[in-house]
Amino acid sequence: MRKPSLLLVDDDEVYLFVTKKILNNLSNDLVINTFTDGEQAIEYMDLCLREDVKLPEIILLDINMPFLDGWGFLAEFKKMKPRLDAEDVNIFMVTSSNDPSDLKKAQDFEEITGYIVKPVFEDKMEEILTEVYNGRWKS
Repeated sequence: MRKPSLLLVDDDEVYLFVTKKILNNLSNDLVINTFTDGEQAIEYMDLCLREDVKLPEIILLDINMPFLDGWGFLAEFKKMKPRLDAEDVNIFMVTSSNDPSDLKKAQDFEEITGYIVKPVFEDKMEEILTEVYNGRWKS
C-alpha cells in the first residue's frame, strides 16, 4: 500500500519546519514534500502527472507567497483538473489571514476542502489526516 502523501506550500520556513515535525509526530509513515511558493508546487504536480506519479492526497496551501500565491496556485490547479482522472486531492488553505474577503474568496473555489487560520496545532493536523485517510495514516 502506498504511503499517505502531503504537500506543504508556504513561504514561511519556520511554519514548514514545525508542521513537518507535527506531522512526523503523528505518523512516521507520511511522505511530505514542501515548497516555498505556488509555482514550485505546480511544477512538481505537473511533473507527477507527466510521469504518472500519484498526486498528494493533501495540500496545505498558504495564501500569501512570492511568485505564485495561493490564489494563483488554485487557478493553475483548476487548469490541471481535466488531467487528474478524478485524483483525490484535498486542498486546505492554511493561512494567517482571517480577513473575511479571503474566506469568502476561498468559498468560491470548489477545489478547497477547508480553510484554517494559523497557528495549526497537532490536534487540527490529526483531524485533517483522519478526515482524508479515515485513520489509515497511523503507523
